[in-house]
Parts: sequence; structure tokens; C-alpha cells
Amino acid sequence: MAGDTETHLSDSAENDNIIRQPFLIGVSGGTASGKSSVCEKIMELLGQNEIDHHQRQVAILSQDSFYRELTPEQKAKALKGQFNFDHPDAFDNELVTQTLWQIMQGKTVQIPVYDFFTHSRKDEFVTVYPADVVLFEGILMFYSQEIRDLFQMKLFVDTDADTRLSRREC
Repeated sequence: MAGDTETHLSDSAENDNIIRQPFLIGVSGGTASGKSSVCEKIMELLGQNEIDHHQRQVAILSQDSFYRELTPEQKAKALKGQFNFDHPDAFDNELVTQTLWQIMQGKTVQIPVYDFFTHSRKDEFVTVYPADVVLFEGILMFYSQEIRDLFQMKLFVDTDADTRLSRREC
């Protein structure tokens, strides 16, 4: 009988060391389609929007944090409104992939903070702690097959083009 208790206790200790893989949900759609609103609504429905990060079971990441730093030539184009921020090459997909793999391994990750005024990354990061569910939203989340395949669920927010345009101008 004592042996049974020891076995049960060791099984319990082993289970405590198991890293549960988070459920990754990709949320994509056009600019101003409502991707962030969908993610916020999911957080609200799950009662996660006003919880301390240590208790939170759901995390949200944005592809906007993963824009590449622009070269001086690209910055000049951006200032004239001639740089396409909606192009796949505008994003650091290698960093997105690396970050998603770290999240899947249950690691705490540092997400870059992008400065849309200077078109470069700030010298600061947002810390994202391990969570049971991770929502990752962005206009081109599903463009890369490698990234797309990491999501267990994919949501596409389809919104009328006129509605998106009116939201973008606000």
C-alpha cells in the first residue's frame, strides 16, 4: 500500500513538470476589419481582460509588433506615403516563427515594441507569459505556410471594404 502511495506521488510530481502546449489561434483579415476587436471580445467572454498577467490564461499578440525596421530609403518612402506596410516583406516572419515556437514550448517571450512614427523598433519589449490560449492577430498572419501551420485554429474577419476604409480614416 505504501508503494502505491509513492507511485501516485511520483506520478503527480512528473505531471507538474509537464509543459502543456498552448492552443494557438490565428486571427487575420484586412486592415481595420475588426481583428483586435474580435480578440478583445474573446478575452472578455473568457473573463480574461482585467486579470493580472500571472493569472491570465489567454494572451493576445499583434503582428504589428513584428514590422521590420526600415532602411533610410524605406523611411523616406514611408514619410511620403509610398511604402507598402501591407506587404508580406514588411514583417519579420522569422521572428514571428521563432516567437511562436517559444510560446509553444511554454516559454516567456519578449515582444518588440514598434514605433510607427520613426518606423523602427523601440528599445523596449512587452513580456508575454505562458498562457493556455494565445491569440495572434494580424493582416497577413496566414500568408506564410510555416506560420499558418502552427495555429490550431484560424479565424478570418471579413468586413466590407467601405466599412474598413471608414475605420481606417478615423
